[in-house]
Amino acid sequence: LSVATVFFLQVSSAQTFLIQPFLQNADPEAVTISWESSSAAVGTVEWGLSTALGQTTTAQAQTGSGASQIFHARITSLAPDTRYFYRATIGAVVGQTFDFVTPPAQNSEKSFSFIAMSDMQRDAARPNVFRDMCNEGVIGFVGQTSTTDIAGRLAFAMITGDLVDYGPDYQQWKNTYFNPSENLFRHIPMYPVLGNHEANSPNYFKYFQLPTNGTSGYEEHWWYKDYANIRIIGLDSNTGYLIPAQLSWLENVLNDACSNEHIDFVFAQIHHPFHSELWI
Repeated sequence: LSVATVFFLQVSSAQTFLIQPFLQNADPEAVTISWESSSAAVGTVEWGLSTALGQTTTAQAQTGSGASQIFHARITSLAPDTRYFYRATIGAVVGQTFDFVTPPAQNSEKSFSFIAMSDMQRDAARPNVFRDMCNEGVIGFVGQTSTTDIAGRLAFAMITGDLVDYGPDYQQWKNTYFNPSENLFRHIPMYPVLGNHEANSPNYFKYFQLPTNGTSGYEEHWWYKDYANIRIIGLDSNTGYLIPAQLSWLENVLNDACSNEHIDFVFAQIHHPFHSELWI
């Protein structure tokens, strides 16, 4: 019994954040906070209007790879266009405190900025390009004072596919996508679509909690998200998904945007461009 007890304590003390918290699927009253731990534990998010926090939400967990656990916590009952502070915990391990700003109400007409990026799969000859882009490029650009208020200056990021070089390679997600971008996506939500390099891997669907308003049976392959007066449409241009069901869904979503008095702009993202300097 004593040997088993010592072993348990050793496992518990070694528990760590494999992937730091990142944000996704934000609404004026809700946001999803996700992270990954090295082993199974209870995952929670403490959050509130100040660094004192005060509110707690329990996360849902699923197996990542081996003993790892991927957590998703959906925080609700938030106020639009409001700054919140949060920190994730895994068992007794308490993470750092970060902040985010909820989207404004759809009829607010508030101005905002967002970013679009793609194809960050690692090039072995230039392994730090994505890290530099996030930290020196995006954060460096918005941080024009000594204190960089990322959450207050950027609304979200659209990502048009090829997040990793090979989606089924589990380690690539941590090492080449989430770790290099953690300083950015802990403050603003990301909205990716599938590229060919994801290879339709279950890893993609484990990590991301995208809107489920696509065609039934094709959830997270195509979807849309409204942010203030714009509509973001995510599409899947990969082999096997260029089907009438997606086109019919897209037509309905565009018609709905046209009839919505609060939607002024539509941005669609798709991995394979219609015109390209490389591919016919």
